[in-house]
Amino acid sequence: MSAAEPAERHDGAIGALSDLGARLVSALPPAFLLLVLLNVAFLGIVLWFLDSQLNQRTKLVNELVNRCLDIALHVPPGAS
Repeated sequence: MSAAEPAERHDGAIGALSDLGARLVSALPPAFLLLVLLNVAFLGIVLWFLDSQLNQRTKLVNELVNRCLDIALHVPPGAS
């Protein structure tokens, strides 16, 4: 077994994907890997922000719809 050969080999699709990933990571320059990591972090932050905004909007719309229904059904404020 040479130094370039992995110590443990996996057969099948998982092993092939693992080997492909290891070869890609070792072939890419460090600056590109850093760029990929920054992009992943940026996408994670954007998705977190969008989820937060969606939750806030949903809460606001629920309150608005509930209040409009209370008014339409002639329920006094605070009695619902």
